[in-house]
Amino acid sequence: MKRVLAAFLASAALSAYAGDAATDAAITSRIAQIRGLPAAGDAAAAGAQRRELDAAWRFFGDYRDDAIPLLRRELAAELRSSRPSQQLLLDAACFLVAYGTEPDKKLAVQAALAINPDALLDGPQLFRLMHAAAASQDARLLPQIDRIFLRKSVSVPLPQQGSTIDETGVRALLYGRFGAAGERHLAAQLRDPALVKPVLDVLQLVGSPASVPAVEPLLQSADMEVFTRAVNFLVRAGGPQGRQVLLALKAQGLSKEAVDFFAPMRQQLAQQPAPQAGKGTLPDAEVRRLLDALEANGGHYEGIDPSAIVQSRLPKKELIDRLTRIRERSFARATNEALADIDTTSALLNALSYRDQ
Repeated sequence: MKRVLAAFLASAALSAYAGDAATDAAITSRIAQIRGLPAAGDAAAAGAQRRELDAAWRFFGDYRDDAIPLLRRELAAELRSSRPSQQLLLDAACFLVAYGTEPDKKLAVQAALAINPDALLDGPQLFRLMHAAAASQDARLLPQIDRIFLRKSVSVPLPQQGSTIDETGVRALLYGRFGAAGERHLAAQLRDPALVKPVLDVLQLVGSPASVPAVEPLLQSADMEVFTRAVNFLVRAGGPQGRQVLLALKAQGLSKEAVDFFAPMRQQLAQQPAPQAGKGTLPDAEVRRLLDALEANGGHYEGIDPSAIVQSRLPKKELIDRLTRIRERSFARATNEALADIDTTSALLNALSYRDQ
């Protein structure tokens, strides 16, 4: 009886080993298939490749526990290659970000840095990789993001929500993850005429009065689109510094179109009431509870009245510090709902910047 049991166990072990070996071979074959994919020459070829890649992802998902260590090994090997497969860098890193462990995130950052910005890769998937990698706040990613997303237009469809994140939202979600460093980097890009318009659009969501000195010279632009964007930034995110710049702006030298656009806005700014301390009725402890809830849920305002925060009696610095941190957390949510919440937080920060204490 013991011999029979031993034989059965040995047979089962061999069968399991053979099964594992077959699974590993199939996974390795799929990885090799991805590595060997040529650059797609047109939209039809890109669509066919995407279907192949989707099938590979489904297979990896079915055998996730087996696939993860093999993808980890192959991605590490690819990163050591002098000519890494761009598609394998992208797909392996994205899979590990989605299903791997914490250390795999470091591999994903390395893969994001190794991506050739000119490679013909799927834009939405590139966004997912860069957005995940940006959580590291590794400043080396910023030039990559510039080349892939600021100098090109990438939108991200959200089929489950029935919507699409447009190119400005995509850029904001990427640069916003870097906090103040991302804003400084963007402000520096305003020196490049080709990037002025998209950068100003993004700064309205991620910017602060710190960018006013970089934006102010653009008020002299003859390009009406640049002028209106610069004015809108100074009004919406420039705080008292932006207001001061706009009130000092002289009509001489501006086009008639610029004067017509700016004159009513200047009058409104001139009549803006003096800053006052908060006059809210909520107890400080309750406002702090609301801020704690916002920070815990990534800046989602459902069930929270923003006016209760901006009108609270909490010190200005405490409110701005908390809301700045909340806004940074919101950029981790890659949805249009998150962008709407970010816009709300940005408006609160701008309003609070006018308070005297």
